[in-house]
Amino acid sequence: MSNQVFEIKRNVYFFMEQRKGADGEIIETNVPIRMSVSFGKKRIIFFAGSRIDAIKWEGYIPTKIRKTTDKKPSELKQRVKNNTTHAKGQTAKDINDKLSKLESGMHTFFKTWEVREAYPEPSDVKAEFSRLINNRAVKVDTFFGAFDDFVKTVGRENDWGLETFTKFTSLKNHLLGFDKALTFEKFNANRMLDYINFLKVKQGNRNTTIAKNIDFVKWFLKWAAKNEHPVSKSALDYKLKLKGTDGSLKKVVFLTIEELKHLNALNIPDTKGYLQRVRDVFVFCCFTGLRYSDAYALKRTDVKDGYITFVTQKTSSLLKVELNKYSKAILDKYEDVPFEKNKALPVITNQKMNEYLKELGELAGFSSSETIVYFRGNERVEETHPKHALLSTHCARKTFVTNLIYMGVSDHVIRQWTGHRDSKSFDVYHKMVDEIKEREMSKFDNI
Repeated sequence: MSNQVFEIKRNVYFFMEQRKGADGEIIETNVPIRMSVSFGKKRIIFFAGSRIDAIKWEGYIPTKIRKTTDKKPSELKQRVKNNTTHAKGQTAKDINDKLSKLESGMHTFFKTWEVREAYPEPSDVKAEFSRLINNRAVKVDTFFGAFDDFVKTVGRENDWGLETFTKFTSLKNHLLGFDKALTFEKFNANRMLDYINFLKVKQGNRNTTIAKNIDFVKWFLKWAAKNEHPVSKSALDYKLKLKGTDGSLKKVVFLTIEELKHLNALNIPDTKGYLQRVRDVFVFCCFTGLRYSDAYALKRTDVKDGYITFVTQKTSSLLKVELNKYSKAILDKYEDVPFEKNKALPVITNQKMNEYLKELGELAGFSSSETIVYFRGNERVEETHPKHALLSTHCARKTFVTNLIYMGVSDHVIRQWTGHRDSKSFDVYHKMVDEIKEREMSKFDNI
């Protein structure tokens, strides 16, 4: 990462327009004052909004005298002479103050682009001049104000579900906890490192959690830059380097076919009736590959003859998933049960469902040991838990994919059901299937 300061070399100055009249002589009365802005081999000329007799311009040499001297007009002072007025009575001070504001405003404009480490287009310069000449106030876009606009706009464009909005609310709280006075100008690559350290030390986040957090932050920053906020280029270009974030340690917690069939047939006591609905929704997802958010949003009108079709909450992809006897039986079970908003299944909140799934897994006897490995900073951490303690709504989707691969269904077909956009994301599932096959083959050793 370079420490070199990004600088836009520019030149802003004022001069008297030189135009000949009908007599062929340079016009010297009521002459427009021009503003020249040069940068990056580009030059743009503007009318500075005022006129003045040429003789009242500092350093100007009248035409008659210029014909008898070798001296050239001096534009060094670039201002109207003191104690003079233009044709309509505007004072030199008023005109010069206006020119100074234009000059200062244009330099400030270029400084904001230096923060972005990028060059403006001529259209950007023209738009800024128009704002300055018309004395329009600068739109103040605070970092967190822009963040709220991002969530509102992108959330609506992508039809976010409640879970995604909750994630970005949490992200905003993290950023506020880090620095309530955060600005785009301050949030460069070095400040990004400070934020990562905050997540690591103050929040105690795992490296994988930090990586997801930074992905969301960069999503916001890319949107902000696209919408002409002064985003630091060094922050946009920053590449996270944390141990254990390449996916190699990712643990896939899933149910085997035997465990899934056992759970589906499990006799749940009436005293724990709430677990019956949780079990049904979870098993439905295990046999369809639906995410929690899609199961939550699934409506009876999405259920067709032999399949379901829906637009995913996360990626807005249109998917068609054929039903099997297990998933169809669950839909039939609730066909005549009324739910709000014509929903097809009795789905509760994700947080509550995750809590009940652990209780359900314990009731089902899923007590095999599962070891999770992760990094917190440079510290490698290993934790061993019973499988039921690790159950979550996302385990259903993992169960669907892993078991289908194990049964020999091609990745291409599975992706038609799940909406995965690339085959790389399947590597971790194939690794798990290889471990299953190795374990199954070893059973011959005990014969």
